[in-house]
Amino acid sequence: MKAITIKQPWASLIVHGIKDIENRTWPCPKKYIGQRVLIHASTKPDNEPYRIFNDEQANAIDGCVMDVVGFYKQTGCIIGSVEIIGCTINHHSIWAEKTNYYKKPVYNWVLANPILFANSIPAKGKLSFWDYNSVIEEGGNL
Repeated sequence: MKAITIKQPWASLIVHGIKDIENRTWPCPKKYIGQRVLIHASTKPDNEPYRIFNDEQANAIDGCVMDVVGFYKQTGCIIGSVEIIGCTINHHSIWAEKTNYYKKPVYNWVLANPILFANSIPAKGKLSFWDYNSVIEEGGNL
């Protein structure tokens, strides 16, 4: 199954169903649209993500912060999965970035149907999409 590595807390926000967009500088390959992928929490979390939340994003996570904070500490493991249902630019989601640091358009991968695994699965991540070849049962158990 394909996996993608995402820094914390973004990975946890995705598998908790809070963040419905993954922002990338490259479009999602068409072969992955409509596919479920594993979410791997990077070994290195984002430095200070809470400084960059806008007001709408802060309000979206306000009631869930305690749940997400515990999972924020999970790094270097697969924590769930999500379906990629589209890829666009300038999506209306509060999580969609419009431009990057270089003022270039950002691709907004549209995500749906997240699953938070009951047990995280230690794994070494990689750039881009990568293969995780062990069998995962529903709910994240090996």
